[in-house]
Amino acid sequence: MAISARLTYEQSLELPENKFEEIVDGEIRLRPPPGRVHALLIERLAEILREQLDRTVFRILTSPFGQGIKRKPYLSYRVPDLAVYRAEHLDRERDHYVWSAPELIIECLSPANRKGSVDQLLQDYASIQVPEVWLLYPEERMLRRWALETDGYRQAPTDIATASPLRLSTVRIDVNEIWKLLPAGS
Repeated sequence: MAISARLTYEQSLELPENKFEEIVDGEIRLRPPPGRVHALLIERLAEILREQLDRTVFRILTSPFGQGIKRKPYLSYRVPDLAVYRAEHLDRERDHYVWSAPELIIECLSPANRKGSVDQLLQDYASIQVPEVWLLYPEERMLRRWALETDGYRQAPTDIATASPLRLSTVRIDVNEIWKLLPAGS
């Protein structure tokens, strides 16, 4: 298959699967696989969320998948580290990519696993109306919450001790618990 400088949705479906790429405005962006610390953080957050959310109502995805942003004129999809969907929305999906907006996306931003511009990442998620995005910065042991408003994301307060997703108000996450899995010196 001949690939143009920028990929369309149709062209992307002919490519082999690559768990370490995103396509942003038709451009393939290869990235290294997540490191050990990155994987530990995401897995721990997934465990905490699964313990507190009703699995008949919500689905949590952590394996690499394409979160559709736009099909035209050129394809854009992201590969979030963790996404929480309403089961009814995710279960209706029949496409290669997931086009439903999740209730929450969590991204772990580490030097080995960059997502490009954080502003562009947030713009992409705002364009599909993701209500809340959490950005984890493992080196600083910091969590930043972003809540969607009419003109884009604003940083939402994060209590030093707990965080609770806006649309998943029954969930309580001990922020300090997230970092306990990290090896000393990480």
